[in-house]
Amino acid sequence: MPSPAALKYKILSNTARTLRETATDPRLHPISRSQTQIYYHSALAAFVAAWDAYINELVRNFFTTTANPLDPKFHAVHSIARDTAERALERFNTPNSENTRNLLIQNTGYDPIGDWIWSARSMSGLAVRQRLNEILRVRHSFAHGFAIPAYSWTQTPTGKVRLTAKAIDDVDLFFRHLVAVTDLGMKQHIQTIYGIVVPW
Repeated sequence: MPSPAALKYKILSNTARTLRETATDPRLHPISRSQTQIYYHSALAAFVAAWDAYINELVRNFFTTTANPLDPKFHAVHSIARDTAERALERFNTPNSENTRNLLIQNTGYDPIGDWIWSARSMSGLAVRQRLNEILRVRHSFAHGFAIPAYSWTQTPTGKVRLTAKAIDDVDLFFRHLVAVTDLGMKQHIQTIYGIVVPW
């Protein structure tokens, strides 16, 4: 069963999927290529926002799951750690691989680096972290009016740099995978370190 954070991701990412599907909906055509790009940019931004919300909620899920108000000493320390994490979440605004990993390690003790691989796509840990950073750079570029960086997944077969339906579909699959493995990793971390049967 997915965590509450993963369920939130699923709901929020539906907005991104709707934007992606609208861009290629035959009932709305003809729409210009620039209009299609607006939908793709919005979809990618929505996927990033859903990932950001997922990480924030996962940290909160960690504290909810590990709470033990019946142990006053543990509860006191746990409350201090939770409050510190909340302040860190207020400052967390770029969910790239380094920032996300640091946030999780510093506030929950969970290091996702060993879980962030994608064997089905032959993506090593380095490749997964690199792709996450690329997605964030692409979002940053159009959010601030810069040209989209040229990556293998942002170029058409003819070499034009732009987002495509396939690129957005790949971003969707990428984040679904990353949420699933991060969720499982956090669950195992809580069960191993705290000896708690995690309800999700």
